[in-house]
Amino acid sequence: MKIDIDYIARVEGEGSVKLEIAGGKLKSLKLNIWEPPRFFEGFMAGRKFDEAPDIVARICGICPVAHMVTSIRAIEKAIGFVPSDEIVRIRRIMSLSQIMASHVVHLYVLALPDYHRLGMITGLDAEIRRLLRMKEVLNGVTAAFGGRALHPVAMVVGGFTKLPARDTVGKLISGLEGIRGDAQDTLKMIAGFDTPLLEPETEHVALSGDASSGVIISDCGLRTDEDAYGNAFEESELSYSNAKRTVVKGRGSLMVGALSRLNLNLDTLHPTARAAAREHGFAPPVKNPFMNNTAQAIEIIHCIEECITLLDALTGKEHFVRPALREGTGSAVTEAPRGLLYHHYELNRKGVVEKADIVTPTAHNVLSLEEALHKLARENLDLPRDELVLQCEMLVRAYDPCFSCSVH
Repeated sequence: MKIDIDYIARVEGEGSVKLEIAGGKLKSLKLNIWEPPRFFEGFMAGRKFDEAPDIVARICGICPVAHMVTSIRAIEKAIGFVPSDEIVRIRRIMSLSQIMASHVVHLYVLALPDYHRLGMITGLDAEIRRLLRMKEVLNGVTAAFGGRALHPVAMVVGGFTKLPARDTVGKLISGLEGIRGDAQDTLKMIAGFDTPLLEPETEHVALSGDASSGVIISDCGLRTDEDAYGNAFEESELSYSNAKRTVVKGRGSLMVGALSRLNLNLDTLHPTARAAAREHGFAPPVKNPFMNNTAQAIEIIHCIEECITLLDALTGKEHFVRPALREGTGSAVTEAPRGLLYHHYELNRKGVVEKADIVTPTAHNVLSLEEALHKLARENLDLPRDELVLQCEMLVRAYDPCFSCSVH
């Protein structure tokens, strides 16, 4: 028997899962990301340093801030520019706002319909209103500092070209305070769903602590600086997919994203988020990838509180310094909504990019997801066909992949 899930709905980008079952056993399974390659790394060559962040932001319409922040950090390292504490704080605010906005859309629009056996979020009026309230506030934070919520224009190499007025910052804080209850209700909703049981073996990888250290750690003892990324990870191509596959050198698959971040850094979360995690029974190590949804809901609570603290600490000073150019090489790793994001650039003395390397969260997760699908299918071959298909799709959506990013 062959099962072809030709188009996985409610994910960003285009992919399929194909299973073959024979003699009561799983004979083969392939996760095929068939979206056409987009060749960003290739056409970055020859572009000026200040063009790069705007270009790479177009890799993703959901997490352009993550690509911009990572690109800017790598370029600044290449030219020897050290941003002020104020610039670092604002970039962190931007990153937090986008992590929250991405999580909210994923949980409500992409994942939630599965638990109501719906094709899309229809008829769930209270949930839709909650989603819209949260999304409006979070988009407002991104737009206030970035100039607009999607593909910001004010975040550049050297800082920010413009900052909002202090009274605007106060309104942003009030807005975030106003959705605290919505965030708690979101976690209560997600944690209350029946979650399929699954515990695949994979290595959970994330940045250490508050995600600003540039130190990559794992639950299997990995610890490396972002500058040594290439010594710890390697990519390979697949014959049946347009996305590359990333592994930990000498070991194997890895999982990045909210679940990995909480497995490794739960103790560093805001006390309110830690309390919410305890209340709903989230206690690392959590191996079930379906629990990535719960981890995202916990992160929303944490990000709201951290964002409020950072907004309150802003001084309005030292938000832009025009950097001097020099030849150099720079690497940066950040936590995008979906996990570890790596950018690397080589610049000549005129500030022109000669080489670029980008590894996205979904490229990090591809092998782990495929292995988890194998285990899910092997352990549930007795399910009716439609239910097995649904659980496979739910697992893909739980990873919150961005297939478009993975074929950059």
